[in-house]
Order: sequence, then C-alpha cells, then structure tokens
Amino acid sequence: MSGLEFTRAALWPWLLLLPVVLALCTAVLARTRAAVRRYGAASTDAVSSPLLRALRLTAIVGLSFVCWLDPRHGDEVLPVERRGLDLIFCLDTSRSMLAKDLEPTRLQRARTDIAAVLPLLAGGDRAALVVFAGEARTWIPLTHDLPSFEQLLDEVDTTLVPVGGTDLAAALRRARELAKPGEAATTAVVLLTDGEDLGGSGQQAARELHEDGIRVHTVGYGSVYGSKIAVDENGKEAFLRDRAGDEVVSKLDASGLRALAEVTGGEFVRADAMALPLRELYSKRIAPLQKRTFEQGAQTAKKARYQWVLLPLLLLLLYEILTMGGRRR
Repeated sequence: MSGLEFTRAALWPWLLLLPVVLALCTAVLARTRAAVRRYGAASTDAVSSPLLRALRLTAIVGLSFVCWLDPRHGDEVLPVERRGLDLIFCLDTSRSMLAKDLEPTRLQRARTDIAAVLPLLAGGDRAALVVFAGEARTWIPLTHDLPSFEQLLDEVDTTLVPVGGTDLAAALRRARELAKPGEAATTAVVLLTDGEDLGGSGQQAARELHEDGIRVHTVGYGSVYGSKIAVDENGKEAFLRDRAGDEVVSKLDASGLRALAEVTGGEFVRADAMALPLRELYSKRIAPLQKRTFEQGAQTAKKARYQWVLLPLLLLLLYEILTMGGRRR
C-alpha cells in the first residue's frame, strides 16, 4: 500500500498559522463572554469555556484546510480514453516568403503563428509539417511530441526545398498522403503561403482532399500591393531579380487562396488582419471538429481520501450547531 500524499502538498505550511487562529478565537470569545457578564442577563445554560470553543473552531478550520489539500492514499486503476485531431501544416518556404511586408519576414511570421497555436493543441492532438516550394517534402510526420515539433520548426528556412517556385498542389497532395485513411472527419490541413500558385493546379489538389472529406484552411501572408524579396548577396542585403534583371515583386493572391479554401469548405484568413490568425482559425474552425479515439487503456492513480477528514469535520460542525442555542442572547 502506497503512502499518504496530498495533491496540494506545497501549501501545507499554511497549517502553521493554526496557533494564530486559536489565539484570535480565544481572545474574541473571551471578550464576548466578558461583555455578556458585564451587560447581559445571567444564563443557566451550560456554555463551553472560550478556550474549548476556540479549540473546536480551530480544529474545524484545520480540518477544512487539510480536506482542501486533497489527501490521497492507496492506488486505483482508472480507464483512460485519449482523443484528438490530426493537424497538418503546409508551410511555404519559397523565396517569395522572404519578403518583408510582414515583420520580420513572411516566413518568420508564419513560423511564429504555428508555434503560437501549439500550446492550444490538446493532449491527444497530433501535428505534422510539410514544407514546400517547387516541390514538397515532409519535414515532420504526424506526432504527439509537440516540444520536438517546435524545435524542428525553428530549423525551417528557404534552403529546405532546393527546387524553386511555389507548387501548392504538391503541398496539398503530400498532406493527403499523411492523412490517415478513414480519419478525414478528424483531420484538418492548414496552408500557410503568399498564395502565388506557380504550379497552377492548387484547386484541383484541393478538390482531391475534399473528395476524401478533408477541409483545407488557408492563411495568406503578404500584401496585395506586393513587396520586393530581400536576399543575401555576399553578406549584403539585395533584392531578388528575375532573368531580365528586374526586381521581383511578390503579391499576396488573396482571391486564389480564398477560392482554394472554399473548394473544401474551409476558411481563408489574412495574416495581416489580426495578431495571431492561426490561433483564431484553430479555436473557431478546427478545435470544434469531431475528435477520434486513438488510445484506450488504464492508468493507476491515488485514491481520494478526503472522506477521512470530512467525517470529523462534519461532526464538529454538527456539535457547534446543536450547542449554539445555549449561547444565543
């Protein structure tokens, strides 16, 4: 049999104040009795001394606090059912995400948004990360290990996918491969990009996910007015140029991302419209989804033993209530 434990054991030093409570109760009750003797009529009722009643009141306070500390003793086996969602992030790592129309860059802002939503994921939720540019690759498979997920997220940059371009279809099809068959109702895909679908087949890939019952939500990064793309050239900041030598201006394709999300019944949000768009999207559209049961079993826990303290506490309270009449003046 295991030893006695308390759920709130760190608060036990407050019990050291019980002598102070006893002294205060004794002083107040003694003063009250003195006032009754001085101004009240004599009583023939048997009344406890101030010290005895103060001891009872102090015991009631102490037992109440011990009960609140939640004493536990012995082990019991409890059934456990873990439930959760699968959340697949598709993060654009093309060089257009280096534009600085969102501080510090579009890519860094998207990484920050993903990291901000991780604490909201329940214990049963899994997350995966697909990075893409001209092609897509799985950077993090579906996992419950969210601390490791966050560490790997910090390593994401534009060098992970060497093929240039922005192929939304490749990202969505890779997400479709990660989704577990038959679990579409508990799976959501979030596409984080500036929306420039250079592959041109993003909506077709979205229809394929919709046929599987999976919704795709999109988060757009950038400005509709466009921004130049800052790159590093020999340690100096320069702007990306096309083959003709002209500086490349990258614009947010809000209408394209909205249309892509609508194909699957998802939602489009702009990253510049709110501080943490992904948290908002998760709370309103993803968290309410049906959660799947992925693990059933049992775990051992300590038995609650507050009843041991509650019984003498109730007896003392009952005694105080029954003897109140003798002190009512």
